[in-house]
Amino acid sequence: MNRKKILFYHPKFSDGGAEKTNLLVSEELSKNYEIIFLSNSFSNKFNDDIKKIGIKKIILKSNRTITSFFEISKIIKKINPEIIFSVQMHANVLMLLINLFLFKNNLKILCCERLSPQSYHGNLKGKIILILANLLYQNARKIICNSKSLANEIKKLTKAKNIIHIYNPTLKQNLKKLASKFKINENPFKNKKNKKIIISIGRLDETKNPMMLLKAVNYLRNKQNLNVVFIGEGPKKKDLIKYAKEINFSKNLYLLGFKKNPFPYLLKSDLFILTSNFEGLPNVLIEAMSLNIPIISTESPSGPQEILLNGKAGFLVKRSDYKSLSNKINLFLDKPAIFNMKKKFYKQSLKRFSPNISQKKYLNIIKKLI
Repeated sequence: MNRKKILFYHPKFSDGGAEKTNLLVSEELSKNYEIIFLSNSFSNKFNDDIKKIGIKKIILKSNRTITSFFEISKIIKKINPEIIFSVQMHANVLMLLINLFLFKNNLKILCCERLSPQSYHGNLKGKIILILANLLYQNARKIICNSKSLANEIKKLTKAKNIIHIYNPTLKQNLKKLASKFKINENPFKNKKNKKIIISIGRLDETKNPMMLLKAVNYLRNKQNLNVVFIGEGPKKKDLIKYAKEINFSKNLYLLGFKKNPFPYLLKSDLFILTSNFEGLPNVLIEAMSLNIPIISTESPSGPQEILLNGKAGFLVKRSDYKSLSNKINLFLDKPAIFNMKKKFYKQSLKRFSPNISQKKYLNIIKKLI
């Protein structure tokens, strides 16, 4: 018996939190539906997960918007999906344009928002996407945001009435089990030498702003008494290496690249820091919290404040304010007990991210549409 098909369109399937969320949602949906991923490119980092779930991959030949417009429409006609999930605003706009002009708005499209619309303000292309989202979002069956604060941002952007929030099913995995799965043989974890370890996990790009952490380190009173670990890949890697040399910190900087299972490294660290300029609902904050790691995060729109209960469950600093971040790191080094007091609120925060609740919400939406 042929199962009904669900198509996920994600223009660039790399190795970030949005991709991980898609996999977690797909894993549950695959029990009843055939799942197909459509993208311009796929990172090989999640190949094993895609095969394990039984997801079919379709790689687009074109990277240009106009030609991919027609290529995507042909694929939709061929596979005839019951429901289409599009992920991120630029993908949502493209899919809604295809629906409007080639399918007379008959496609059942669920637009997934994972990042603050403020991230699109920087250039003309981004501003055009915002204008089109304002006009087109009312044609989506649902706009699914991964946090309340992001949903509120989208409501200010468009008059669409179909905006909801569903938290990422981040805690579906047993993180403590994954964290104890293997022994770390890499420095600085292998040979800690009584130095505190600060860790940051995420893409090394402008959005995640990793340079903010190193600039903060340069203002510390005793920066040589700690090590900084970055887990992730990206274009800012060379800048980090160069700046570490300038501030005489090269021997304390560890760029460990992408780790499919970063949790052993997170568990063995003393402090987690998120320096993003923009976010939706950063999974890694929830993961750090579930492993009981102290947290400092930027007040990036829109998820960190929501996860950290507006500062009750971790310290918040303004975006790009590396001096303020430096002060908070000094506070952690001098008075770690203050950070431990904030852990009392972890359980209260984590209750909201139950995978069972998230998955039921996704399934209910699909059942109503099918």
